Amino acid sequence: MMRPPDAPRRAMVRRGALLLGVMALARPAGALTPCPPGSRPGVLAYLRFALVLPNGDDVTEAQWRTFRSDIMDPVLRAPVTERDEPPVTQPRPQRFRNAIIEVRAAWSPDAPPPMPAPVLSVVRAWTARFPDAPVEARLVPACLGR
Repeated sequence: MMRPPDAPRRAMVRRGALLLGVMALARPAGALTPCPPGSRPGVLAYLRFALVLPNGDDVTEAQWRTFRSDIMDPVLRAPVTERDEPPVTQPRPQRFRNAIIEVRAAWSPDAPPPMPAPVLSVVRAWTARFPDAPVEARLVPACLGR
């Protein structure tokens, strides 16, 4: 059976119409679903601390507790949730501890907010104490409990 000569063009037009339909139904980032009742929009800072130094030494639990009590808690002045990631063995052994903190920041879907000064202060303090242990920080919007 032979296809009509305009079949490829009709298929392309159908795909284009489907794409336009999907785009018309999609909501812009600023109009994403609001937070459910009983919660409020907010911003969380995710800090990821490497606990194994390049020379193979570990950041000990005592060192972590000291850093947390001397730096994180007084500087951030917010509840900190900690979570350890499963250890990584490739390309070399590594352990990470995540700290999740609610921070004051205005979130825009068009541009990420600047990192708040207290979070930057914690990152600098970690780097000063453990220059070879990487730390990452990022902000994410979230629906938070009241």
